Amino acid sequence: MKYLLSVFLVAIGVFALGQDTLNIERSSSEKSDDKKPHQDMMLVDFNWDRLLGLNGPVKQKWYGRGISVALMYDYPLNRNGNYSIAIGGGFTSHNYYTNALVVKNAALDVAEFQAQPSTIKDKGKISLNYLDVPVELRFRTNEDSREHRWKVAVGGRVGYRINVHEKIIDNNDFKTKLYYYPHTALFRYGPTLRFGYGAVMLTGYYSLSTFFQTGKGMKDMNALSIGLTISPF
Repeated sequence: MKYLLSVFLVAIGVFALGQDTLNIERSSSEKSDDKKPHQDMMLVDFNWDRLLGLNGPVKQKWYGRGISVALMYDYPLNRNGNYSIAIGGGFTSHNYYTNALVVKNAALDVAEFQAQPSTIKDKGKISLNYLDVPVELRFRTNEDSREHRWKVAVGGRVGYRINVHEKIIDNNDFKTKLYYYPHTALFRYGPTLRFGYGAVMLTGYYSLSTFFQTGKGMKDMNALSIGLTISPF
């Protein structure tokens, strides 16, 4: 949560600075016909998270969830802003709820998810936090009578893992947190897709990189996120 709070504070500062700059630009070029609109410069995703490749006795809860916040620089390619390129930075947190723990096989130097009895893990999750660099190619219709647009954005995201930990709760409600997981991949990357209307969009992300580092996991698993995007400005 401290990472997320930091991102929001930065976002507020950037927004305030952007508003001051925008007011100056408006006063100096109110009559300009060449002004290009910058849109969707802040994206907040509320995601449903899933690990693909887990099976057997290892089971995921249906409510895996995550959040992503990104600040984007939107560069319009035409006067009306129907086409644009955007790049930025952000923070993402993924949370996967399972009946398992990530266990290291010391002999093989690999890690895997292993199902646990309720006396060890009755509830809990594994959380991964990333600093991201998202890039998007955006397409928008002209504004309608409500001054809203239909939007499609295709792109990709590269992330650097800054934190990973597991939270364990046994059947006596005893809680434990573990933080050392060197076998999880340090970098992740994959394509993104957004579609929506106005300030609300559906979003999807698929990680082409695996959950564990190459050769460091018993199974290859990939992450999938599907969610709702809110774009306040």
